[in-house]
Amino acid sequence: MSRLHAFSSIIFVIALLIYGYIQWQKSNEQSAAPVKDTNTPDFTAKSLSSNQYDSNGKLSHTIYADEMTHFNDKKETFFVNPKFSVFPEDDKPSWNISALSGQLFNNQLSLTNRVRVVSSDKDSFIAEIHGQSIAMDLLNNIITSEQTILLKGKDFTMYGSGLNVDINSTKMTISEHVQTIYKKHAN
Repeated sequence: MSRLHAFSSIIFVIALLIYGYIQWQKSNEQSAAPVKDTNTPDFTAKSLSSNQYDSNGKLSHTIYADEMTHFNDKKETFFVNPKFSVFPEDDKPSWNISALSGQLFNNQLSLTNRVRVVSSDKDSFIAEIHGQSIAMDLLNNIITSEQTILLKGKDFTMYGSGLNVDINSTKMTISEHVQTIYKKHAN
């Protein structure tokens, strides 16, 4: 019986090893199941155009972009050649903002490369703002930039950095003034 017992023990061990190997292979196959790539966008759009309204049904801003890529997991949206029109409270004139690229994250818009902000009000003290990057809080309509910016008005051109503009109240501050050039008018 000892030979029979040894032989059956060897068969049992071999069967156990084969079973273990098969289970190990199955666990490797399951862990290799496809995982969603967070770098793959949920959707993209070409020639995007969108209108956003406030809780009272008043137009708050419009968005146009040549291309938009949205990542739902990250709550981020990227734009190529975005153009935004922002409509302040109290029916004040709109501001048109454009850039070569942009990113939207939690109602914070970040625009980079050839950023241009233009007032639709022809009598506005500040007619245009130019810079390499600005940030805008879309909920409060506040534009900020720590970069060097150029401001153009009817009679002046100003250079500075540390820009903070409240579109609703049209209050503006510059933390570091560099230079202002005034235009001379002929009488």
